[in-house]
Amino acid sequence: MNEINKVKEKIEAAKKILLLGHINPDGDTVGAGLSLLLGLEKKYPEKKIRFILQDKVPENISFLEGCEKIERIEDSKDETYNLVIFVDSATIDRVGSAQELVKDAFKINIDHHISNSNYGDINIVKDISSTSELMYSILKALEIEVTLDMAGAIYLGIVNDTGNFAHSNVTENTFKVAANLMELGVNNNKIVNDFFKSKSFERMKVLGKALSEMIFVKEKKLMYFYLPYEYLKENGIERDDTEGIVEELINYSGSEASLFLRGEADGKIKGSLRSKHNIDVNKIAGIFSGGGHIKAAGFTSELSADEIVKKVVENL
Repeated sequence: MNEINKVKEKIEAAKKILLLGHINPDGDTVGAGLSLLLGLEKKYPEKKIRFILQDKVPENISFLEGCEKIERIEDSKDETYNLVIFVDSATIDRVGSAQELVKDAFKINIDHHISNSNYGDINIVKDISSTSELMYSILKALEIEVTLDMAGAIYLGIVNDTGNFAHSNVTENTFKVAANLMELGVNNNKIVNDFFKSKSFERMKVLGKALSEMIFVKEKKLMYFYLPYEYLKENGIERDDTEGIVEELINYSGSEASLFLRGEADGKIKGSLRSKHNIDVNKIAGIFSGGGHIKAAGFTSELSADEIVKKVVENL
């Protein structure tokens, strides 16, 4: 029996299903999880299905139809689930405090990160542009009709993880899926504008700070920037206001890699890495027990910003 048939069996047997995505959710996490939620609700209206995240959905993603169905961990009840489906989460720890809801439930792991630890009882992990692209094929295999709302969520997820089809993870199939979604009525112009071009004042302000204070390590062709937690707190900057900074840092023509470090409330530092060509930032993130993809990866560390930069520079 192939994996999809096993997934279908588990879904049909479960009365209560929980969907989980990673902390600091991005467009791919929300797109993949929301499309699955809407699809399962449509096909199995008799089942209790919830999509719960530790952190709130970013403002530039919340325009998606159905986003109001996504719940926060603090709003959830102490329920027991038969089945938990993880989306876009390379390790089980990536779902944060929502992990406490898993308990003894059967686990299905759907992801596209090459660093995925295959922690599920069933693992559908593929090196593909996005979990959303993968989710499209899963929904089709489960014989779930993809509606316009589901299509919009998947499309945004693909746009998120491909940089609007600019990254090297885009394949012929990525374009085919995007074309199929547009045939269903997806408005590419609206999604791209609402997602990429609707930034808060705080987001613009912190991006300006990053671009004016970034540091270039010429011998390693590394551009980096560290944003202390104190600055976030004093200026009312939300975590999702810092999204996209690491991509802006690598836009410098002389850089081959970029590093964005953000202080967290617990004293730790969240790191994001990007590369242009042959640098494997997944391996560098692995030094800090993180991971992701060859050209995009992340980690969290208890080291100081200076210590992190030193280690990254040494391993480039």
